[in-house]
Amino acid sequence: MGIPYSRQIHAAFDQVTPLVAAGFEVLQTTKNISILLAAIQVITVVILALILLAVLALLITVNPDLRAEREAIVTPVVRWCACWVMPECEARWRLALSALVLFAALFVLGWVWYSVSTDVKEVAAEEAVAAEQVKDEEDKEAA
Repeated sequence: MGIPYSRQIHAAFDQVTPLVAAGFEVLQTTKNISILLAAIQVITVVILALILLAVLALLITVNPDLRAEREAIVTPVVRWCACWVMPECEARWRLALSALVLFAALFVLGWVWYSVSTDVKEVAAEEAVAAEQVKDEEDKEAA
C-alpha cells in the first residue's frame, strides 16, 4: 500500500510544481505592477500640486485687486526662479548641484530596484534547480 500511494503523491507533486512556479511569477509581476502604480500615484500628486500652485499664482497675477499679494508672493518667486537661470547670478551653481543630486538619487533608486528584482529571480531559479535535483534523486531511488 505504501509504494503506490507514494507514487501517487510524487505524481501529484510533479503536476503541482509548475503551477506553484507560475503562481510565483504572477505574484512577482503583481508586486512590480503595484510598485509602479504607487510611483505613478506619487508623481500624479506632485504634478497636481504644481498645477494648483500655478493656477493660484496665475489668479494672483491676473487679478488687479491683489496687487499687494502679487508684490509679496509672485515677484520674489519670479526673481528667485530667474536667478537660477541667469548667467550673472551667483546662485547658478545650485542648479547644477540640484541636478547632480537628482540624477544620483535616481541612479541609486534604479540600482536598488534592479538588485532587488534580480535577487528575487536568482533565488527563485536556485529553488527550482534544487527542486529538480531532489526530484532526480527521488526518481533514481525509486528506480
